[in-house]
Amino acid sequence: MNIAWNFPNNGCGQTRGISDAGIETFTGTEIQSLAREICQNSLDATPDGSSSEVVVEFERYRIQSNDIPGYEIYKNKLHKAYNYWSNRKSEKTIAYLKKAIKAIENQNTFVLRISDYNTTGLIDPYGDSDDGWNALTKIDGGATKTGDKAGAFGIGKNAPFCNSDYRLVFYRTLNAENEIAAQGVSRFISFPEDETDTLRTMTTGFGYYGDTHGNLPVETIVELDNLHNRTVVGTDVFVYGFNAATTWEDDVTCEVLENFLMAIYKNKLVVSVNSRKINATNLPALIERYKTKVRQAYCYYKVLSNPETKVFTKNFHGLGTLKLSVLVDAEEKLNRKVLVTRTSGMKLLTIGNISRLISFSGLLEMQGKELNEYFREMETPSHDKWVPGRYTKNPAQAKEYHDELKQWVRDMILGLGEYSSDEEIEVEGLSSVLQKESSSATQHGDNKKEDLHNTIGDILIQPRATSQSKPKGLFHGNEGEGQSKSRDTQGNVGQAGFPATRTLGGGRQRTKKDTHRGTASQGGRDTVHEKYSGDTHQALKNIRIMKIANDKFRASFEVPRDVQSGHIEIVTVGENGKSNKLQVKSATGISACENIKCSSIGISFLNLKGNEKVMIEFSLVDSRDYAMEVNVYEHN
Repeated sequence: MNIAWNFPNNGCGQTRGISDAGIETFTGTEIQSLAREICQNSLDATPDGSSSEVVVEFERYRIQSNDIPGYEIYKNKLHKAYNYWSNRKSEKTIAYLKKAIKAIENQNTFVLRISDYNTTGLIDPYGDSDDGWNALTKIDGGATKTGDKAGAFGIGKNAPFCNSDYRLVFYRTLNAENEIAAQGVSRFISFPEDETDTLRTMTTGFGYYGDTHGNLPVETIVELDNLHNRTVVGTDVFVYGFNAATTWEDDVTCEVLENFLMAIYKNKLVVSVNSRKINATNLPALIERYKTKVRQAYCYYKVLSNPETKVFTKNFHGLGTLKLSVLVDAEEKLNRKVLVTRTSGMKLLTIGNISRLISFSGLLEMQGKELNEYFREMETPSHDKWVPGRYTKNPAQAKEYHDELKQWVRDMILGLGEYSSDEEIEVEGLSSVLQKESSSATQHGDNKKEDLHNTIGDILIQPRATSQSKPKGLFHGNEGEGQSKSRDTQGNVGQAGFPATRTLGGGRQRTKKDTHRGTASQGGRDTVHEKYSGDTHQALKNIRIMKIANDKFRASFEVPRDVQSGHIEIVTVGENGKSNKLQVKSATGISACENIKCSSIGISFLNLKGNEKVMIEFSLVDSRDYAMEVNVYEHN
């Protein structure tokens, strides 16, 4: 067996340049992408039925450069590549090769080792299967992960090479079949092995360190064992020429928190970064420590840890279960997004554009292999959105399911977060375009700079005609002084005793419906109330009105005490301050109320519970949008 570097010939075929599409995908987020892709692969390698948490270790070593396996030969390949490309016009390629040669000729270099435990290892390292070892080292564009596995496109394996000054990575595994394998891979650039015969000796740009016969792995590479000796099942990745900044430990920690919050919280994943543990036990402390850097994770952790979080579930067409956890908190500046996670607990994507007026954060767990597999087919290669058209088996159904899922999420959140038009709205990015107070505003003389402040004159704020002190809803009760007067008269006011406008005999129509309401009494006589007074004009508490569909609204409020019967009016207030009653088409009760029905005087009810959130849904005859208010009237 000959153990050495081998760069296969391209057979007069395609020449590979420096701008590899797979590697360029992660340019600019190298260390973050490395942490995300490695942990994802390790979670995907969890043995079936295992309840043990996956452990991933990140550890950096400083070594002498000549301890790189096959150092002299690999350095020679870099020089050959430079000699060829320096005569070309690719400035980017020449600059990269100069940097790579300088790095590898330094006396010392860094190596990052990433190891996982409680995983399956890589299968069939010495065979030709499309899975396991070959999928990692040789197959491009043929990823074979199925079911609820996170990776589906095979792009993530490029991430380690972005973190190497000379695109050099070594792999090692010990799998469940007790097979040991190790191999070096260089995702490099084409160059001629013989500079006098560039046509016939041009390489593919890929290089392998191991058994040159078939470019196969070997059982042992001494230099790897000297760094870390593997004795249990799992996989190691060694990134030689590790080029991350000095903040790499914090960068890895933050990326793990942002992308694997659920996996850590549920004890599915433990990560060690140079002996710094990231696990369920110290998760609260880490979230607090890095909360300014991991703002999204901070919001989602609030969802997991706050006892006020509401949980909803939905059986989704027999494919699996949607589990939605939502926290609505006006005191917290939450991110107004829903994080979608897989069964493994990895971040998939976020659902936004739900409401700018509700302070909320949510977590949507896709539970079930079939459910995960169905939506995985819609994912883009970057795993950041669903595109129903990618589900080629049935794009129309995929769009229907996609829209249904998002609408369900919106409905559940809007149901929790009713709002009023007076609530404060925070618009992202607005602060960046508003003028900050300039110190030059206090300066005088010729050196004063011209800016927005001294080119705009005084601005007069003109208040709206309506009174801002007027409450957005009133309770008109019948207790205390001025109790409502009544008189007895014959007639029907409604079925089953529900309050309604008193109907006159002889086909006449009453002209003052709003002041003649009543309830049916025994003996065929009705009590008609001509006046409403008593504990009247009390402001309703916690009024919220929201639009939940094109023609449907939801209102919630609190009355000061229990009310046995009465009616609710929905009114709109114009800029002149006058109110107009809106005609209600339909109404249903949601909570803290009974027998909600639409009537000619508004919305009739029985038994409103005092000091509790009364919630109703209604639609209007006129579907236009109005600024609405709610008034509640109590009947005798």
